[in-house]
Amino acid sequence: GLATGDTDGASTIALTGAFLVTPSLLVRADVTQLLGNSSNGWLASAGIAHLFMPQWRVTPFVGIGGGVIHVEPKATLVQPEDRSDTAAYAGLGVRGYLTDRFMLQAEWRQYVVFTSRDDNEEIDSWTVSFAYFF
Repeated sequence: GLATGDTDGASTIALTGAFLVTPSLLVRADVTQLLGNSSNGWLASAGIAHLFMPQWRVTPFVGIGGGVIHVEPKATLVQPEDRSDTAAYAGLGVRGYLTDRFMLQAEWRQYVVFTSRDDNEEIDSWTVSFAYFF
């Protein structure tokens, strides 16, 4: 599917994919382009999601996962050593079927970015995605 949204103030465009393991368990992965005012970057993540009522046309879900985030500042005075960090997320959302093959999904995730410094960062991400499946 295709997704758009906001990650800590940066506009996002994402390509997402998921595989239904059981009627209520998804394995999923996404690659996200981050487009901010002061920096750009990408975020790649994979995780699992649990659908609470998969038989409903609209159902809530929760998910957890992890991945890698890479940020490139647009202008720098000092060159930072490390711009890539690992991250983990927890999220919740709702998804609904528009037809038998098209779906609309809204999701909020909170990421914890494990930086190479002594302090981790928390960032929020909101996305809306449109998916076709077969």
